[in-house]
Amino acid sequence: MPVHDSPAERGARRGRLLTNRIATDLESARIAAGLSIRELARQLGVDRERIKRVLHAEANALTLDLGARVAAVLGLELSALLHHEGAPVRDKGHLALLERLRARLSLALRWRTEVPIPIAGDRRSGDAVISGSDFEIHVEAETHLGDIQALERAIAAKQRDLGIDRVILLVADTRHNREVVKRVEELRRRFPVTTRACLIALAAGRDPGGDALVII
Repeated sequence: MPVHDSPAERGARRGRLLTNRIATDLESARIAAGLSIRELARQLGVDRERIKRVLHAEANALTLDLGARVAAVLGLELSALLHHEGAPVRDKGHLALLERLRARLSLALRWRTEVPIPIAGDRRSGDAVISGSDFEIHVEAETHLGDIQALERAIAAKQRDLGIDRVILLVADTRHNREVVKRVEELRRRFPVTTRACLIALAAGRDPGGDALVII
């Protein structure tokens, strides 16, 4: 049976890989520059043993700050980027929001959570999928609305990759979120079906008839 590691374990493994890779590149650059470890440490104002530990990729020796400084002395620039690789771990508020919607569904509808994207190696998942006799709806839940354009792009990408035409943007009923919805007209255009109309349809086991913005 395959063993599934946690996001934290995957992150730790990735951290070790990056540490080894950076240390190898820094050591290669040091040798190519003909710079001794002692001189490198002097240039940085850092203990020689600390630099040795960094270049040997020892645990906890390399920090972003020190790595960037070592790289600069060696004529390099340390760069770090973040890429979407999977769904973030959800908190209790997010799970409670999904449960509030699930409780409003007809018993005739099927409810699934953390539905994986059917692409090899893709760790993303839809927050939930509602299935009826002749329709499916992808549900994305947000407890706190932030970057709306980024959110819309992420939802559109998941819709495409899940192969589901219909989507519900499920939003926690907070003052902040209502102010955002009121201010950003694009949200109402992108998700034209109202909370009331969507919930009535789902309670009856029907397709809401369009993409919906549900605030509960």
